[in-house]
Amino acid sequence: MNPLVILLVLLSALLHVTWNILGKSGTPSKAFFFVASFSSVLFLLPFLIITNFNISIIRDIWFYLFLSGFFMAVYYSGLSGGYRSGEMSLVYPLARALPVLFVPFISVVIGNIEGITFFPFLGMVIVFTGCIILPQLNIRRFSFAGYFKTYSFYAVLAAFGTSGYTILDSIGMGIIKTADIKPVSGSIFYFTIQMIFTSLFLGTNILFSRMEKEQLLKILQSEKIHTISAGLLVAAAYIIILICYPMVLNVSYITAFRQISIPLGAFAGIFLLKEKWSISKVSGVFIIFAGLLIVYL
Repeated sequence: MNPLVILLVLLSALLHVTWNILGKSGTPSKAFFFVASFSSVLFLLPFLIITNFNISIIRDIWFYLFLSGFFMAVYYSGLSGGYRSGEMSLVYPLARALPVLFVPFISVVIGNIEGITFFPFLGMVIVFTGCIILPQLNIRRFSFAGYFKTYSFYAVLAAFGTSGYTILDSIGMGIIKTADIKPVSGSIFYFTIQMIFTSLFLGTNILFSRMEKEQLLKILQSEKIHTISAGLLVAAAYIIILICYPMVLNVSYITAFRQISIPLGAFAGIFLLKEKWSISKVSGVFIIFAGLLIVYL
C-alpha cells in the first residue's frame, strides 16, 4: 500500500477507537447509539440529495438493508451492554475479533460454503487462542470464571451482530456493484439506509424500556455534543475506508491493516480510561492482532 492509504486507514482506525471511547466514557446505552446513528444519517443524507442518487436500487436490496439494520442494532446493543458492565480493553478486542470465527460458521449454516485454506484457518486458531487468554486475570492460573462475566455475554452479542451485518452487507453491496453504481456513492447510500433501519430498531427498543428513555433524556440534556460527535466519527471512519478501496489492488490489505484498531482500542482503555492492565490482557490483544493479520493477508 502507498503511504497515503496507510495514513488514511490509520486515521479511520483512530476515529473508530475514538467513537468507542466516547461510547464507553459517556452513557453506554442503546439511547446513545440511537442518537449517534441518527446523527450519522443526518450527516450523510445531504450527500445523496446533492448527488441526486437514484434510490430505486433499494427495491432490490431493501430486505438485506432491513436485516442488516437489525444486526447493526444488535451490535450496538452488545457494545452498550459490554461497556456498561466491563472494560473497553476487554470488550473492544473481543467484539472486533470474534466475528472472524463466527462468519465462516454462519456462512456454512446458510449454505454459502467456501473452502478455508491453511493460513486463514491457522489465523482463526490463533485468534481463538488470543480470545481465550485475554480475559484471564493471571496467565499462569487458568480459570473459567473470566468467560462467564456479563461483559463476555455482551461482547459475544456484539460479535454476533457484526457477523450478521457483515454477511448481509456483502450480499447487498454485491447487488449494488452489479447495478453499475460507483463504489463510494453506492456504499454511502447503503450505509445511510442501513443506519435509518438501525435507528428505527434502536428507537423502538427505547420506547419499551424505561431505563433507555431515561438515558435518552439524559443524553439530550447534557451529552448531545458528545453523542452526536460519536455519530459523525462513525460516518467519517466508514467514508475514509470507502475512499481507500479504489486506491489499492487488493482490498484485503486494507482489511488487515484496519485491525490495528484492536491494540489501539485496548491500550486506549488502559491508558485513557485508566483500566487495569495485565500480562494476559496485553498478550491476548497482540495474539488476536497477529491472528487477524494472518487471516486477511
